[in-house]
Amino acid sequence: MLRILAADIGGTHSRFALFHASDACALGMERELTLAGRDYPDFSAVLKALFLPGQNGAPPFLDAGALPDVAVIAPAGPVQDNICRMPNLPWVIRVQDIRDILQTPSIHMINDFAAQGYACLIPKAVDAVRILPGASLEILGGIPRTGAPVAVMGAGTGFGQALLLDAPVFDARTFDGELPPAAARERYRQVRVLSSEGGHAEFAFVGQEECAFARFVAERVGTPQLIGDTIVSGSGLVHLLAFHTGLDLSGRDAAAEAPEHPQVMAWFARFYARLCRNYVLHTLALGGLYITAGMALRVPVLSHPAFAEEFTNCAAQRHLLEHVPVWHVRNPQAGLWGAAFYGLLQ
Repeated sequence: MLRILAADIGGTHSRFALFHASDACALGMERELTLAGRDYPDFSAVLKALFLPGQNGAPPFLDAGALPDVAVIAPAGPVQDNICRMPNLPWVIRVQDIRDILQTPSIHMINDFAAQGYACLIPKAVDAVRILPGASLEILGGIPRTGAPVAVMGAGTGFGQALLLDAPVFDARTFDGELPPAAARERYRQVRVLSSEGGHAEFAFVGQEECAFARFVAERVGTPQLIGDTIVSGSGLVHLLAFHTGLDLSGRDAAAEAPEHPQVMAWFARFYARLCRNYVLHTLALGGLYITAGMALRVPVLSHPAFAEEFTNCAAQRHLLEHVPVWHVRNPQAGLWGAAFYGLLQ
C-alpha cells in the first residue's frame, strides 16, 4: 500500500491530505487537514504542527512511526531549484527542509496550479461541469481540439494559471469515471504541465470608469502597478465593493456581500473573464479551459452574463473563443488530488 502526503499551500490556507494507492490506478483520500498559513512563521513550523495533537485531544495528523512513502508539496509560487519563495506569504519553502522534517524517502515540490492541472486529468478530482446554465452562456459550449493545450485558471488569494500539454481530450461524457486504467498510466506520464506566474502581470483596464477604479486601487495599495493577483482575487472583490458601495470589508465578508450588488458582480465577472480570455489567446488553449480555486465556489461569478460576454469579446478571434469549451471545477480538494496523482505518476 503506497501512502502519499499531498499539500496544497495557498496564500491563506495550507491544506494537507493523506492518500493511499493500492495499485497503479486506485487512489483514495484517508484524511484531510487545513491550517491557517498566517498562524505560522514559516513552512517548517507548519510541517512540525502535523506531528502535534489536534484539537480536543485528536491524534496528530502524521504518525512519526508510519510516515508516507511520497510527499508532494504544491505551494502558490514559482518553484526553482527545489525552492519556492511565496509571493503572498513571507515563506521560503525548501525541499531539503521538508526532507529533514518529514524523513520521507520521496519528496517533490510543484507549483499549486501544476497540481490543479494534474487534477484535471482525474474526473473524480474535479467534479467539473460545463458552464451552460443559460442561453447567455451557450456560446461557451465548444468542442475541445485534439492535441491543443488546455488552460487551468482560477482566483483565490491570488490568480493562478497553468497549461496542460499533450493531455487526453475530455468532454462532459467522460466525467463518470475515477482514475485512468493502469494501461493508460504511461500515456498520462507524457502529459506536461507548464506553470505560470501570469497573475503577476499587469492587468489591462479599459475605458474611463475602469481607469478611475485603477486609480482608486492604486491609492489603496500604494503602487501604480496593478496586477491580476490584485484585481481578480479576494482582495480585488474587496476593492470593487469599496469603490462602488463605500463598504470596506474583509475578503470573506466581501465574498458574502458582493452578490447583493449587481454592478460589483458585473465588474468582477468582466475582469475574471478578461484574464481567462487573454490567457487562452496567448496560448491558443483550444483544448478547453478549466476554472478552479475558491472564488468561483464562493461567488457566482461564472454564471454572470458578463463573464460570457467578456470571454468572447475579441473582434478578430471571437469565432475562435466561441468554440473553446469552459468547465467549472467544483471540488475544493482538487489541488490535493492533483498533487497526489503527480506523486503516484512518479
